Amino acid sequence: MKKSIALVLAVILLAGILCTALAEHYHDWRLVDTKITTGSNINIAKPNGCIKLSNPHIHWKYPITTKRTYLCFSCQATKQIKTTTYSREHCPKD
Repeated sequence: MKKSIALVLAVILLAGILCTALAEHYHDWRLVDTKITTGSNINIAKPNGCIKLSNPHIHWKYPITTKRTYLCFSCQATKQIKTTTYSREHCPKD
């Protein structure tokens, strides 16, 4: 009797895990919006100068943030993925 109850519970648990995995598999994510923003300059001190300018000075770069919004066409769920990269380093001599 105990073995049959354990077997039934194991089958129910396995079915629940399998259904959850299949439900996640059938999302139909599509990109619906992309926003790109730039932030404030980040200053980088060059106390010994650089290859273009030998005296002490400051370089700068700025963050570029991309936010992509996806919509699941199956269940209408949304998710956002946000990534940040940086521009190249700028020198006053550029």
